Amino acid sequence: MLSLFWKLFLTMWLSIVGFSAAIGWLNDKLAREQWAEEPANTFSRGMIRITQRAQQAIQMEGRRALREELLNIPRMTRSHIYILDEGQKEMLGRDKALEQLVDRGTSMDTVDFQDAEGNSYTIFTVNRTPPATLLAPGPQGTAMRLIAAAAISALISYFLARSLVTPLEELRRASRKIAAGDLATRVSKTMPGRQDEIGQLATDFDVMTSRLQAMQQANRRLLQDVSHELRSPLARLSVALEIARKKGAGEIESELDRIGLEGDRLESLVNDVLGMLRESSETAARQDAELDLTDLLTDLVEVVNYEVPEGKPGIQWEAPASCTFHGDRELLWRALENLLRNALRYTDADRGVMLSLKTSKRKSSALITVRDYGCGVAEAELEKIFEPFYRVQESRDRSSGGHGLGLSIAANAVQRHGGSVRAENEDGGGLAVTISLPLDLQPV
Repeated sequence: MLSLFWKLFLTMWLSIVGFSAAIGWLNDKLAREQWAEEPANTFSRGMIRITQRAQQAIQMEGRRALREELLNIPRMTRSHIYILDEGQKEMLGRDKALEQLVDRGTSMDTVDFQDAEGNSYTIFTVNRTPPATLLAPGPQGTAMRLIAAAAISALISYFLARSLVTPLEELRRASRKIAAGDLATRVSKTMPGRQDEIGQLATDFDVMTSRLQAMQQANRRLLQDVSHELRSPLARLSVALEIARKKGAGEIESELDRIGLEGDRLESLVNDVLGMLRESSETAARQDAELDLTDLLTDLVEVVNYEVPEGKPGIQWEAPASCTFHGDRELLWRALENLLRNALRYTDADRGVMLSLKTSKRKSSALITVRDYGCGVAEAELEKIFEPFYRVQESRDRSSGGHGLGLSIAANAVQRHGGSVRAENEDGGGLAVTISLPLDLQPV
């Protein structure tokens, strides 16, 4: 499918070329209907008749009649005929013009004649220069003019189409950045001289992104403030529970246990929210360094498998060759830990979780896949599971202690490294989450 640039270019160019071809053909057709012979031949015959009339005028009526005959000739044609009298003076005083024509070696025909009194005169008739092929009538001249029109219109159409499409490409790139979460993107600065509708659209686009960024920052501050404010009463609640238990609550021991459980869940939620804010923060500095993804995953599998019940397969992992990556180890550790723990929570405990690390065919990216053997996710919800607080099965997540933040934290951490994450259902059941980390953007 043609891009907008080529659609605009071809539409304008073909329109101009088609119009030029139609006008050229029409002009040539009408001209040929009017011409009994070629214009050059018509001009030569006209000059012969003018010369004959000039001779007749001076022989029958004298010098004055010759001068009037010359003055009656149209100016453009008159510039092609000069008459010298017996004193070698041009009849209309155009001696300098005739001299310049002679000096330039202009092709001219001469005719000598005498008046009734025997005075000698010389008529100089300038031969008309044949027009250049580009200007000549006929099919060849029309074709040359059409080619010239096509070349000029192609140049004009190119720059016009480019001036319309370039800002739209900037808007497209900016919208993709915004879709990826970069709300600091602005486009009006890339087209400062445009005051037309496209320039106004760029300004409105920047206003929209500024408002979205302000709303995002406000929501982020609200979540952060609420989470911090909740920590203090949670701490006091824990202290109060411990004091109550030490005093021997007895009959209300079960209620105290329930309060403690809900407090732990609330504290876990606050920690998850703060973790999400920390991972998605654009201002938080990354502690990048050279690391081996194989070693990182090996250490992580050992830590997570330590909590798997005895006799269960847990995370199955065969360490491949080393894979060097430049990034924040702690950030990647938390992201991958969330993925692995989430997979263990929903997989078939007797089948465990499969973890793999590969590189793409061109070795441009590292692919980390976490595959569980649970019930999977509905196709319509695969993209949503990386959104904050989104839970596929509300009751199941509540029973397992999840808040719908683990995958969101992992996705934010991966995006901060320039990577991407996707989920897909596997044949035979289960969900596979694949992280792609760019290796070709690593510093030298």
